[in-house]
Amino acid sequence: MEEVRYRNGLILAWIRVCLRTLTLVVWLLSLPRLPPHEQALNRPIPWANALHLAIGCGVLIALRRRRAVHAALALAAAVDILVVMFAGWICEPGDTGSAGFLTGVMLLMLLLSGLTLPRARVAALCAIGTAWQLYLGWRLELRADWVAAMFLVTGASAVAITWASSRMMDLAARRAMGDYTGQLVRAHRDALASANREIAAHRDRVLAAQAEAETLSKLVVHDLRNPLAALHQFVTLARERLGDAEAAPPPGELAAAREDLELALEEGRRLAAMIGDLLLIARLESTALRPSFKPVPVRPLLDAVASGIRRPSAEQEVTVTVAAAEGLVGSLDMELVRRLLENLAANALRFVGRGGRIELAAEASEHLLVLAVRNTGPPIASELRPGLFQKYAGGSVRTAYNLGLGLYLCRLVAEAHGGTMDLGDARGFAVSFEARLPLEH
Repeated sequence: MEEVRYRNGLILAWIRVCLRTLTLVVWLLSLPRLPPHEQALNRPIPWANALHLAIGCGVLIALRRRRAVHAALALAAAVDILVVMFAGWICEPGDTGSAGFLTGVMLLMLLLSGLTLPRARVAALCAIGTAWQLYLGWRLELRADWVAAMFLVTGASAVAITWASSRMMDLAARRAMGDYTGQLVRAHRDALASANREIAAHRDRVLAAQAEAETLSKLVVHDLRNPLAALHQFVTLARERLGDAEAAPPPGELAAAREDLELALEEGRRLAAMIGDLLLIARLESTALRPSFKPVPVRPLLDAVASGIRRPSAEQEVTVTVAAAEGLVGSLDMELVRRLLENLAANALRFVGRGGRIELAAEASEHLLVLAVRNTGPPIASELRPGLFQKYAGGSVRTAYNLGLGLYLCRLVAEAHGGTMDLGDARGFAVSFEARLPLEH
């Protein structure tokens, strides 16, 4: 209820200031055109308008700042009534037209006061207004029937205004409370729906993360188990060949034990590389690792990767070649690209048959640097190609090619460079993995 009265009072304060300003301007412009006797009669009116305007501005400022709201509303209503009473006081006797007009204005002021004041204060103002009507009739020397009519009209209207204003305020307050309650209900409903959606989204993300963690753990167990088993096997064989530490082993057994230990060391390197790939994948996925681009000569990089697989390729009688121009330079993160090429080369060596060929190639094509690792191993079926570079390759792909996370790491490295990773076609080779990277960054 108080908020409704405050808002009504604020609206009326703006209207009061605007109308009184307009009235004051009109009076000031029209006053010089009046005859001298009328100027003397109407000279107090601009001062009264100016005083009313000043009070109206003060009321508006108080309401805008929410200071002494009840006092400001009561003052505004009282001053409006006093202005009407002042207008009747300066009227000339026998002016029935002014009496009727001022009676209507008085009723309007009483009605407006009912929008901003409690019932008791409205009733008091209505009583003052009714008494003023009697005085106005006597002041203007009106006939008794006119005075009686003015008194009856004002009195009846005052009673109606007192009741109607209270009723209107009650209805307005109920409507405002209903609207406010409805807004609160809708706001809480929307907030609850939004919270439920967020909870559902978080739940889905948690479930997806849990499923991803389970899948990753299975892959890690599957991929790390093989080098760990081989490492254990070679160390066990070496211990059996060496026998008791007090007895010198035969020269042949010593040489075999050294070979077993060398193979165990190779499996250890392979295991460390796989763990390094897991850490690198995590950093690339979280964008915690950003490539450091520098001009890198491509041919020496390919030669270094090829040298890393010379020994195992010689044991399998596999020919490893490098095809790249000497002056070719790319804007690359050398460590990341080297890991990409090493993964592709190790993958090719795993599937190429004895006596096969592996080629590491590079060429520039339309502002792109194409790095390729090709081999003469078995071709990859077309239905299996879409899953080759996924993080969790399908069962058929893993079964056929024993793929871990190496190719997924290659894809992440290519994408970190703003490029792509895919299978290509090369004459004389069954499989050609190609990374297409921008030449410049």
